[in-house]
Amino acid sequence: MRIGELSKVTGIPVPTIKYYLREGLLAPGELTSPNQASYGDAHIRRLRLIRALVDLAQVPVAQVKEIVESLDADDASLHDQIGRAHRALT
Repeated sequence: MRIGELSKVTGIPVPTIKYYLREGLLAPGELTSPNQASYGDAHIRRLRLIRALVDLAQVPVAQVKEIVESLDADDASLHDQIGRAHRALT
């Protein structure tokens, strides 16, 4: 799906999604042309996580970035990933 469709599915405005992309909170979509990208279910899940942290838990965006980076760390065990995320929240 394109960014407009991603916005409709998640209820998150396109400028906010672009901000999350610039800040590295959301992985870039798969390029379909020089100025268009395709987004999938993983992007929907990540946006829902980001919004839950920002809106419900009121976590600052800088800490959200730490949390998603720790969750994306391939070199760490799940236990370590959760620990890093927990430390970022506290």
